[in-house]
Amino acid sequence: MTDEIQEWPAQWLRGPLALCALAVIAEHGSLHGYAIAQRLDEAGLGAIGGGTLYPLLARLERDELVTTEWLAGANGPARKVYVITAHGAQQLRQDAARWSAFATITSTVVTASQEERHR
Repeated sequence: MTDEIQEWPAQWLRGPLALCALAVIAEHGSLHGYAIAQRLDEAGLGAIGGGTLYPLLARLERDELVTTEWLAGANGPARKVYVITAHGAQQLRQDAARWSAFATITSTVVTASQEERHR
């Protein structure tokens, strides 16, 4: 990713955001919501607001892709952390493979369209 901050159209983020959040949780272990948002921002997705992230995390929990735990804070209140489940890890593997194929197809279509216009 470039150093330039990108603001992606909301409709581009809707589809893959849950998959990206699940991948971040899988990679880093138990994380609280703010840390998940930070990792997504650092990855280049930009700032994901709480009004988007927390409902998404609630859906992941409802679908049993993550569980939650409360961890005591060192200097403050306990924090809710998210942990991927075995079902979540399996779903992540499946969805990551499907997303990769989808991304390749869409990239091919867009690239072909651009190449055709420049002929």
